[in-house]
Amino acid sequence: MNTQFDKTLYRQHLHTQWLGHGLCYFEELKSTNTYLKKRPAEDIEQGMLCLTDHQTQGRGQYERKWESEQGKNLTFSLAFVPSSAERFHVLTLASALALVEHLNDLLDAPCACIKWPNDVLLNDKKMAGFLTETVFSGNTFDRLVIGIGINVNQEQFSEELADTATSIRLETGNEIDREIFLTDLLSRIEYKYNLWQRKKSGLLKSINRNIKGYGQWIGVKVNGQLRDKAYKLLGINEQGQLLVLNQDAGIETFSYEQIQLVTD
Repeated sequence: MNTQFDKTLYRQHLHTQWLGHGLCYFEELKSTNTYLKKRPAEDIEQGMLCLTDHQTQGRGQYERKWESEQGKNLTFSLAFVPSSAERFHVLTLASALALVEHLNDLLDAPCACIKWPNDVLLNDKKMAGFLTETVFSGNTFDRLVIGIGINVNQEQFSEELADTATSIRLETGNEIDREIFLTDLLSRIEYKYNLWQRKKSGLLKSINRNIKGYGQWIGVKVNGQLRDKAYKLLGINEQGQLLVLNQDAGIETFSYEQIQLVTD
């Protein structure tokens, strides 16, 4: 049975300093990212959360549609107002890392990882996706919006996704309290945000260790074209670009829009 998100339970368990304090909840909404992108600057506060139980036009990377059963999962966006949009993909991956660590603690096993550029896998199946967008007022940076979709209690997926998608409930066998899961995750994201803002090098190391294929020889697609030779995945740099070692011992750098990894 579909259940409505319990805002009272959420607020009772929220222990962040600022993240998620401003809550915009909708039973149904086209896109939480679009809502926070279009909201006037004077109505945006650091860490504002927009959440819906039914996102009708959810988007993933490469404009893919995000499928989510109503009332079963978490579909939400977070608004951040750092001083600039630099290194925003590092923040996306830091948020993904927060989810990976939360899942590994929940299942008491290292079963979650980041799939470049912005998905989270649980037991090698996709269970979460991230979409970060920047908002400018003219040429002036205004805000970052990170959209997150997490398969929490969904037990069935479309035929197209049945073999590649999963949820926390499917992997644990237990129904998850979405409100408590979200508040715990927000605490972790807030901590990662503070590390990101202070440019702590340990954050990059933690992200890299949790990217699927890290330290391995993998195939790569650059601008949609599969390269003939394998590359060793070195992780990301401080700007959020992906580093790979080619077979001539040279290091090549790519933005997240340019490169796709072939790790299977």
